[in-house]
Amino acid sequence: MNNNLPSGYQPLKKLTICSNTLTGGGNLVSIGNELPVVIGRGSTPQIWLKAIGDSTTNELVPIVEKNKSMHPAIKVTVNNNSVLVLISGEVILSVKATSQDVMIVDKLDLRPIGLNLYGDTSSLSVGGNTFSRNSMHGGGTLIGFGA
Repeated sequence: MNNNLPSGYQPLKKLTICSNTLTGGGNLVSIGNELPVVIGRGSTPQIWLKAIGDSTTNELVPIVEKNKSMHPAIKVTVNNNSVLVLISGEVILSVKATSQDVMIVDKLDLRPIGLNLYGDTSSLSVGGNTFSRNSMHGGGTLIGFGA
């Protein structure tokens, strides 16, 4: 189990990210032992995001912590059961809750924060690979990169 989960994080029963489903906890991506995208349960999705702060070391810096922007260029909008994260008016993450522990990511584009991950309701692109309608059960990380 990854011990770098943020304080206050509660795992989801089901998270669908750009048509790929994680059931029983789990995270989209890890870089070394860091988790740049964490989505947790709540009446609205709870979002933590990290950006590449230094491209030579791939050091990650927090830009959103529990739906609060940590950077002036980042805007977080919370409406009823959905959360949008925007940079310069462009949506980089859109998450909707269908219940307190079931969430759907229908738009993802982390390229503006230094991560080559993007997708929509049909597929997820990571580097040069495309993932569509995959499933993972029982925690862990769907996509892992070395340190």
